[in-house]
Amino acid sequence: MKFKKFFLALSVAAFAVPTMAQYEGTQWYERIGTGEDSLRTRQNLSMFQTAINSNNFAEAYEVWKPVFEKAPFSQMGIYTNGAWMLANLIKGEQDAAKKQAYFQELMNIYDTRVKNLSGLNSFTRADRRATEGDVIARKAYDYAAYAPSCDPGYTLDKAYALFKDGINKINEQGGREVEGFVLDMFFRVSYAKYQADNNGFRESFLQDYLESKEVCDKMLQLAKEETDTAKARQIVEKYDTPLNTIEGLFAESKAADRDQIIAIFTPKIEANKDNLSYLKSALTLMAANDCDDTPVYYKAAEYAFNIEPSYESAIGTAQKYYKDGQTAKSVEYYNKAIELCQSDNLKGNIALRVAAAMRKSGDFKSAYEYLDKATQFNPDLEGKCYMQRANIATKAKNYAEAKAFCDKAAAADITLVGQAQRLKTNIQTVERHNAEYAAQKAAYDKQQAELKAEEDFWKAGKK
Repeated sequence: MKFKKFFLALSVAAFAVPTMAQYEGTQWYERIGTGEDSLRTRQNLSMFQTAINSNNFAEAYEVWKPVFEKAPFSQMGIYTNGAWMLANLIKGEQDAAKKQAYFQELMNIYDTRVKNLSGLNSFTRADRRATEGDVIARKAYDYAAYAPSCDPGYTLDKAYALFKDGINKINEQGGREVEGFVLDMFFRVSYAKYQADNNGFRESFLQDYLESKEVCDKMLQLAKEETDTAKARQIVEKYDTPLNTIEGLFAESKAADRDQIIAIFTPKIEANKDNLSYLKSALTLMAANDCDDTPVYYKAAEYAFNIEPSYESAIGTAQKYYKDGQTAKSVEYYNKAIELCQSDNLKGNIALRVAAAMRKSGDFKSAYEYLDKATQFNPDLEGKCYMQRANIATKAKNYAEAKAFCDKAAAADITLVGQAQRLKTNIQTVERHNAEYAAQKAAYDKQQAELKAEEDFWKAGKK
């Protein structure tokens, strides 16, 4: 330990000598300088990694700072491990001024990384290269996590804007999807904004919900297609929990209030009746929030179908006919929706969606028929069809059957393990409550019968 402290002092003191030359390149010596510069950087980087490995963040900080300032292209670890180090220093620091200083350095790490991104990516392995969006989204996560207790200038609007900037850039630049933990925090921030302004932010919150859920669903689908079981589980672990959080907060928010959504979209559909892009977006939002049986949804579908027939507008038209009691006409448009799909995979997904609509309307027989069609078009949907069947059985209070379908869904599709288990847990809770109620009622009925028998006995004795 004494040698280590001496080595630390030597390496820090050495920075008093001439400033290191800065280079941006793929070769090691181009990034760390030459001669004494190279020696100092090697020593500090080695000590930084040792301190990080032992979670000695205070010591890591002492050797990290000169490397970060003097050799910003030395290695990617000074950014990734540096951010982790500063986050831990923030969490462990009691002094408000020091916390704020660490926080500012944490934000600076991300700003510097964006500034140097091209050079850093020039020597980073292809599958580990970051886009500007990746870095900004990660900065947004740390801003949302630490700024409330570290930055006097923190605002919810700034946190949200940072997330949106990062996520939009990720979508524009391609590459990796948004990380699960980033989506989790982003949706929490979006939820907080919705709580602060229910009406003004509702439509944005609905859109954030759909987009966040879509990424999770997409990544879970990739996990399903992954042949390496360990990798598949890793993806599920990263995205199943955020998806559960997103769905839970959305349900808690009650943002899908039908009256409010109808009030929002009724004037906008009329104002955008010639805007196909907006009409499609509105149809998706309303369908996702149980408003696909409302006049405004049907009107949006009608306008969209007249501009350009699509499966989205065909489904809306079908549901209008179904509600009006014109079953044959509704089936015609449901089938037209499937025909308008360009691939069997999409046909299967639309059949699954039609089954869900039938389930919500209580037409379980038709729902089962479309579930069969879904698996015929795309056998890979077997697990999701089992989940639909589990939901139908739950709605019909056939709990044993519902739990069996949950097990089948989990066995058929690894991405549904968490969802199936949550439904089973809810069913078991209902069953337990029902059993408790039945036991209490039986005890009550027995008590009442005994009282009645006693009353009848005394009445008989008086006669």
